[in-house]
Amino acid sequence: MSSIFQKPQSTLLLFLIASLVVAVSLQGCEDNPVDPGGWDHVPAVGYELEMNGKVLVSYFLRQFLFDPTGAHDEYVIHDEDIYVGSFFVGGKIVFQDHHLNPDSRKTPELSIYFLDENRQRLNIPEFYLDGQQNPDSEWNLEFQYFLPRSREHQFDPEDRPYEVVYDKTNETWKFHLKGLSHGEAGLRINLFHLDHYDMTTIPLPVKMEMD
Repeated sequence: MSSIFQKPQSTLLLFLIASLVVAVSLQGCEDNPVDPGGWDHVPAVGYELEMNGKVLVSYFLRQFLFDPTGAHDEYVIHDEDIYVGSFFVGGKIVFQDHHLNPDSRKTPELSIYFLDENRQRLNIPEFYLDGQQNPDSEWNLEFQYFLPRSREHQFDPEDRPYEVVYDKTNETWKFHLKGLSHGEAGLRINLFHLDHYDMTTIPLPVKMEMD
């Protein structure tokens, strides 16, 4: 009797092991790195986006906190139905026409800081130092623009309401948004490493309110 059931049990065990391996692999570079114990992959599970030295939005474990310090109320529309404690986790970032530089149409500078599992900021090296590529840094940012409330459908380049102005060889962890037209797009900020993403994010809702 034992020989009859031995093969199915072995097959089930192999299936469970394979499923676990696949699950870990899929988790690896989306929000959570493959190797949190080393620097082959940055152990990032979130980020803080600062403007004028204060956090504009925090993203941690696939959840946003908008304007956690209360310093950027005019740049945020809160969804009052979606909050945790006293913090709003639903909403969007809004840049109005008068927030933009009148000549360049750029927002104030935005600085990004990636967070580890303890919500501590990670010190990721700059891509360039003194005009030369930094041998200790293999990371930079890439951006995607999604239709409002979508995680699958992206804007065609000519239809985006804004675009990111970014130069990894200048300041790797800083960028601007340039207003192009009235409208909203979800901004996905990806931490790019060599030929893949160490971390991808849920698109951040950003709206341009142009006169």
